[in-house]
Amino acid sequence: MKALQGVEGQVVWADEPSPACDVGQVRIRVAAAGLNRADLLQKAGLYPPPPGASQVLGLECAGVISEVGPGSSWQVGDRVCALLAGGGMAEEVVVDGRHVLPVPEGLSLAEAAALPEVYSTAWLNLFQLAALKPGEKVLLHAGASGVGSAAIQLCKAFGNPCWVSVGSTERLAYCEALGAQGGVVRTDGLE
Repeated sequence: MKALQGVEGQVVWADEPSPACDVGQVRIRVAAAGLNRADLLQKAGLYPPPPGASQVLGLECAGVISEVGPGSSWQVGDRVCALLAGGGMAEEVVVDGRHVLPVPEGLSLAEAAALPEVYSTAWLNLFQLAALKPGEKVLLHAGASGVGSAAIQLCKAFGNPCWVSVGSTERLAYCEALGAQGGVVRTDGLE
């Protein structure tokens, strides 16, 4: 299979062995992959993958399941997105079925590829680490970022009013359209 690797500041389209699909895993024929800061840092040689993780770029992807390992409840042909330890920028990827989500109705595979990393990060920080309870208020820095946008929508869905800090009035309007109560432009008053 072909895959993108970040090697010494270059992106290389290289041949990679096709990984085996084991117990509880699924093989996804990748249609789209998200591009994250970690991918850019890995390409620059500043963020090596952890030992044992794929050298192939891509922490999230979306596509269609082409093979199902024993013990997985997924079906061949399911449209899914997945959170990965790497390897999403390839023709196919094998991942634990527990790291796979169905593509939400109405979203393209390209749109769904951008969901797993930001929503997982927002969920972890808001509801697992901070143990946010319904009605509690939230201040989100970088509200217009991918994680910030996901956090705004999660706050809205779970009954948590949120405010944001952003870099421009356009970004503030974007955050308010997503559900933020309001916010501040971080450069206002800093002449």
